[in-house]
Amino acid sequence: MDCPFLRPDHRDYPEILTDATVHVLGAGGIDRWSVRALARWMKVAPAAVLNDYSRSRVLEIVIICFERRWLAWSASEAMYGPSPTSLPLRLPVSEDEKLGVRVHGALRQLAEAERLRGNPAPTAHLARLRREEHELLRHRLGQLAGRQGYHPPSTAAVTSTMALVTGLRMTLADPAADLDWSDACAALLQHVTRHLEDAGRVDAAS
Repeated sequence: MDCPFLRPDHRDYPEILTDATVHVLGAGGIDRWSVRALARWMKVAPAAVLNDYSRSRVLEIVIICFERRWLAWSASEAMYGPSPTSLPLRLPVSEDEKLGVRVHGALRQLAEAERLRGNPAPTAHLARLRREEHELLRHRLGQLAGRQGYHPPSTAAVTSTMALVTGLRMTLADPAADLDWSDACAALLQHVTRHLEDAGRVDAAS
């Protein structure tokens, strides 16, 4: 399976910068992320990057591109495990997917550091990503509820499910953590099932 967070055949400059960021953050973390490091991976001089964008603009562009990749991955159905279509959002199973989760966390740290420098744009883009993924989850849970004859889960149920998904993703992506992917899926499915049952069946309320 190709890495869902890389676009190696894309010719658009922002997508190339994003690929460079995934590789740099994946190899060295936030301490290694810089225009110089991106340029080194791209095999160009740092000035070639800065002639087009400032450092803060590079980060903003990368976050915009990465968030599109993240949402496409999050919305895709898992290929393995029990009842994959009942998982409302994807959990990382491959090393490439776990890398994407770690990169996502690193971008959040870089965006926060940029906000503290007086530039809120990167954090604003990530906030929009969170809202869009939350809405995606609400829609997916509503679909599951409809197929199984339940009322849609409450807003609180959607919020708690998003928190569980976030925690499971971070734990699965941590090389030191001892959590099996199938166990994480089972925990998420159990959580979703409980909230669907709490919402009640449509025919029981009519």
